[in-house]
Amino acid sequence: MYLVEYWSTIWLSWQKHLTHRIEIVQRSATRYVQNDYHYTSSVTNMLRELKWSTLEQRRNQASLSMLHKIHNKQVNVDHSHLTTTRNNKFLIPNSKTEHHMNSFFPPAIQLLNELLTEIKIALTVPAFASGLYKFYAF
Repeated sequence: MYLVEYWSTIWLSWQKHLTHRIEIVQRSATRYVQNDYHYTSSVTNMLRELKWSTLEQRRNQASLSMLHKIHNKQVNVDHSHLTTTRNNKFLIPNSKTEHHMNSFFPPAIQLLNELLTEIKIALTVPAFASGLYKFYAF
């Protein structure tokens, strides 16, 4: 599972059929931990009760953390194309192909633009991670 978490910043949700399989495993694990297999029971409520993040939430947090590190030059990746606007948003790069549109930067920048400004301007990784945790908390 850790390998999937590690690669989640690159392997984004555009491969829905693969993501769906992993989500089924998480939902099964949730039912197992809660020992609740009744068909009318809500796995979403069980996840909230356990305070477990969904795969999508963890993937979004990992992508946002990586983008924050890239923008703050903590990861050696070219960031010259990350352009901010006056309202602390980043311009989403134009995509000529579906492959590029579903690559790391366009979806991650879109997620970043949805965050509150005080989270986006966090100077340290722990401060940014704390803001993300609060933003994605149930």
